[in-house]
This record gives sequence, structure tokens and C-alpha cells, in this order.
Amino acid sequence: MTQIPQIDVYYDGGCPICRWEVDLYAKMDKQARIRWTAIETLADDALPAGKTREDLLGRFHVRDLNETEWHIGVDAFARIWRALPGLRRAAWLFSVPGIRQITQVAYRVFLRWQSWHRRTRRH
Repeated sequence: MTQIPQIDVYYDGGCPICRWEVDLYAKMDKQARIRWTAIETLADDALPAGKTREDLLGRFHVRDLNETEWHIGVDAFARIWRALPGLRRAAWLFSVPGIRQITQVAYRVFLRWQSWHRRTRRH
């Protein structure tokens, strides 16, 4: 029986760190709860309603398929962890004060690197 995905994950397939992480999570997702979409593979008319390519590339986006709710940035990682059996119990870490702030700062630093990397690979 084929499992229906619970969430859509939009990621930068040109980012080596993003690809590595998605590959890791995809291996853990034995029940196919997550649909992985590399943003650069989408035609403009296939982008999610209300989102631009720049929105999706600017910060990590996850959407619950049974709702219209989006999880963005650190909240997106928490949502993925809640969908993966091996990480589900650890997802609460993203809500712990202090840890949440540290992960948000680390994510902002990563976004600067990712933006730089995206610009350099276009040239």
C-alpha cells in the first residue's frame, strides 16, 4: 500500500548542504510521509499558490498537505522532525527557549552562506 505524503518540503536542490540533509531525511522516511521538491525543478506555474521562487529559496518551507499551514525556517525543520520516526521525540527541542534562539541564529548564518553560494553558482 502506498503511503500518502503528509507534508511537502521545498528545498534548494543546488545547495550541497540542503541536498545532503534531504538525502538523510529521505532515507529515514521509510513510509514516504514527506514529498521532497527541489525548487529549481519547478516551472513558474507549478509554484505553490501565494509563493514565489524567491520566497521558497529565501527560507526553508514546509507545508502540511491536510491544511494550508506553512512552516518556515526553524519551524520547518521541527515539522520534518515530527514526521520522521527517528527524530519525532527530539522535535520538541525546537520549542525550548534558548535552544530555539540558538537554532534561529545558526539558521540565519546558514542562510547568508546559502545566498552567497546561490549567487556564485549562477556565474
